[in-house]
Amino acid sequence: MEKDFVEANGEKIYFLVQRKYIKNMNLKVNIDKKVTLSIPMKMPLNQAKEFVKKKANWIQKQLDFYDTLTKQKENLTFENGETLYLLGKQYKMRLFPNNQNDVIINHNYIEIYIKDNYIKNKTYIKKVYEKWLKQYALHIFEELVLNYHKSLKKYNIKIPEIEVRQMKSRWGSCIPSNNKVIFNLSLIKTPICCIEYVVLHELSHFRYQNHSKNFYHFITIFMPDWKKRKNLLDTEFIGIV
Repeated sequence: MEKDFVEANGEKIYFLVQRKYIKNMNLKVNIDKKVTLSIPMKMPLNQAKEFVKKKANWIQKQLDFYDTLTKQKENLTFENGETLYLLGKQYKMRLFPNNQNDVIINHNYIEIYIKDNYIKNKTYIKKVYEKWLKQYALHIFEELVLNYHKSLKKYNIKIPEIEVRQMKSRWGSCIPSNNKVIFNLSLIKTPICCIEYVVLHELSHFRYQNHSKNFYHFITIFMPDWKKRKNLLDTEFIGIV
């Protein structure tokens, strides 16, 4: 990759240039605020820089959006009334003292029951909630993997081991050598249609260990609308971590 920058609106915009065998340029701003531009192999760098300059306002809008989401993440203090996300829906948090720990979905609320002695311990409450969320996510991911495997097994794709962990900038990861798929815990906060896309995406890597045209054609066979799902994931939910 090449690293460069342009000046627009009195600010420097740094970006990475990745040359690929493609026809059109593709500009991305990731949640880690890295700006990446994919360009055709023989395209002059000046042409790429001009494109970035024209997109300066859009880039800044994306950077501001991720700044806002980061602040929201840091402000989660596990108080009554805070907003939690699950399967693309917003829920309000309710905290209750109890004789044992438990988490219950009740209409538009996620009720967190905490042992009396720990009801004011926010670190403890967070651990209880995240443990429940991980178990809930694993159950959903396992069901979807099994569901898509019914169609994929004829391509000699085996049912993989599934792991759920918190990741900073990826929704999922496939490790073919270990027959293992890792899903980002935050994925469970997005709509089920987005989760289905990530599941199919990672399972497809057992057949194509790249992002070639054949890889995306393979996904299209089973999910013709995958681009819409990916766009929803990238624009509305990528920062909810």
